[in-house]
Amino acid sequence: MPPLLNVTGLATHFHLGTSTLKAVDGVDFSLNEGETLAIVGESGCGKSMTACSLMRLVPPPGNIVSGSIVFGGTDLLLLSDKEMRDIRGNSISMIFQEPMTSLNPVLTVGNQIGEVLRLHRNLTRREALAETVRLLGLVGIPAPEQRVEDYPHQLSGGMRQRIVIAMALACQPRLLIADEPTTALDVTIQAQILELIDRLQRENGMALLLITHDLGIVAERADRTAIMYAGKIVETAPTAELFQNPLHPYTCGLLASLPQNAVPGEPLATIPGHVPNLADEQQGCGFCPRCPAKTWECRQSTPPLKEASSNHLVRCWKFP
Repeated sequence: MPPLLNVTGLATHFHLGTSTLKAVDGVDFSLNEGETLAIVGESGCGKSMTACSLMRLVPPPGNIVSGSIVFGGTDLLLLSDKEMRDIRGNSISMIFQEPMTSLNPVLTVGNQIGEVLRLHRNLTRREALAETVRLLGLVGIPAPEQRVEDYPHQLSGGMRQRIVIAMALACQPRLLIADEPTTALDVTIQAQILELIDRLQRENGMALLLITHDLGIVAERADRTAIMYAGKIVETAPTAELFQNPLHPYTCGLLASLPQNAVPGEPLATIPGHVPNLADEQQGCGFCPRCPAKTWECRQSTPPLKEASSNHLVRCWKFP
């Protein structure tokens, strides 16, 4: 059975004067029905731009310059804007990282969720209002009958995040892209939202692309994990395998920085340096300047993503 989503050679570039910022640089991955794939990496490595590329919501002056995004047998990059609007928010939904920029400040939250329901599920205004109230209760909004009349500025950051989640789940999508979905939520609500997403996956066979910095959530909920660095996926494997046997030096550094791996009395491990400027011309492996195991070959050419063992791919010259 073919995967629900198959991304091949995806490249998204921003043309800035005389330079080109390669935000997404040849990304490949697939996602099956009902599966959870986590994409993990530092800020600035291209995770969110990969998600925006899947939704065809790349802001100018960015463009998807190559690759394919095959969803349910259809290449999304070949669709017209109207055809893509029919899919966006319906078959594919996204929980954006910053809710204040995702919500219209001059419309009530009830109107914004109701618009999704009327557009994609053909509900009447009365039916959309009743379903909106139900969705707000589902994501833990207190007194949802009253909150539907509120504007985004009247809600806390955590409540705005829950509004965005309710909007994304309104049409029971086949694929949910969740970009840091629980960042602004307290631990109790975070658990409730993740359990809600889990339930929808079980009931509807929904696939989940989870973008997060929280390796604890990844370890508990992701079937597979992809590690991203400098616009490229540098390692991908079943989650249990990745945590037990990390291969790429960047993955090893991320896992070593977890508090549970710290030596008592010693400072937490860190990865020296920072993510490179993606507008600079890159030669060799992007992680080379920060890598403790770099060699001459690492400085000269970019390693391909190769299979080190069954279902475990890594982009590193240590693995011929």
